[in-house]
Amino acid sequence: MARVLVVMTPAEGHVNPSLGLIKQLVENGEEIVYVCTEEYRTKIEQTGAQLRTYTFFKDPDLKPIEFNHPYQFAHRMVSSIIQRIIPEVLRVIENESYDYLIFDSLMGWGGQIIAGRLGIPAVCSISSFVFVEPLGSGYELEVSNEEVRELYETTMKLTQQLAARFDVEAPAMEDITGHPGQLKLVYTSRYFQPLAERLDDSFIFSGPSIVPRNDAPTFSYERLHTSYKQTVYISMGTILNRDIDFYKLCFTAFHDLPVQFILSSGKQTNIEPLVDYIPDNFIVRPYLPQLEVLQHVDAFLTHAGMNSTSEALYYNVPLVMLPLTSDQPLVARRVQELGAGVIVDKDNLTPEALRTALLEVLNNASYKQQACVIGETLRQAGGYKQAAAAIMNFFADCRLSAIPSLD
Repeated sequence: MARVLVVMTPAEGHVNPSLGLIKQLVENGEEIVYVCTEEYRTKIEQTGAQLRTYTFFKDPDLKPIEFNHPYQFAHRMVSSIIQRIIPEVLRVIENESYDYLIFDSLMGWGGQIIAGRLGIPAVCSISSFVFVEPLGSGYELEVSNEEVRELYETTMKLTQQLAARFDVEAPAMEDITGHPGQLKLVYTSRYFQPLAERLDDSFIFSGPSIVPRNDAPTFSYERLHTSYKQTVYISMGTILNRDIDFYKLCFTAFHDLPVQFILSSGKQTNIEPLVDYIPDNFIVRPYLPQLEVLQHVDAFLTHAGMNSTSEALYYNVPLVMLPLTSDQPLVARRVQELGAGVIVDKDNLTPEALRTALLEVLNNASYKQQACVIGETLRQAGGYKQAAAAIMNFFADCRLSAIPSLD
């Protein structure tokens, strides 16, 4: 079978969606070499893939931000991802050969560089929505013309330097953040994807990659409905979960509601200063088995990261969303547009606003109904098995078409 190179940005939201696909490809007979950082060794090796590691020092300035102009996203991609990761990937696979590449969409043009150097076709792995419109183009611009010009010039200068270094053609600005590759694998459904009608058949919508997480802790669900009829899960993901002031705000907003709350505070969060503030109707844990928890709750208060949002909707859970950065506003707007949740404005965040939003979702059955509609499309998309089949069938057809005819 084929020898496959997989390159993902070292972040939970990009590695995790790929794991089911990689495990399935290995089971189907593909040989997988996965290039990432040491911290993901256990997860990756559990799929049966071989791991190649490189050192990636997380840039303290590489914090999630809300993009107000597409050039901001392009600059971040070139300076913080392509410039820092692509040379490392090429170094650790030097003199090796592969049949095709699967790369993270956050690398954009960087995936094209790898595929071009190896002379192989590629699959773009898209862990969020496809950005039919460049990320940042949906906002009123809050940057001056001078800032835009400086962003453009800085980004293009760096891009040209990288192109010269790798002996490839420099892309136009709009192509830096595109989704190159013969196939584009999207971990959602066409129904949930905004502007899906503008995407051709090279985009394969497989739905979220729902696989058991072997590192997930155990959790007893027996007490969830002993005191209260409804249960709400609160989690702000793995990057934005250290805001203890937000947790205090939740305690204030929800302490007297007849609802059981389960809060995932984050493994790196020091919860000790909050111990005396935790209400009786809250269960607080540093880490929870999210996939299992979502099957027992009536609503989910979330930052609207794509993975968490997709997992909730997969299990028909409506959402209260507090989008903060990156693609989260886009994801949250789509959920609200389809009627499966409500958005809380981060700039006007009060206990009253949180409480009102949650009660709206809990007491209005339409949110649950619409979450079920989206959830059905996500489940019907086929998941990682469908994704693996689509990739293998595509490249099998490519190999067959390359064989000279005997006629």
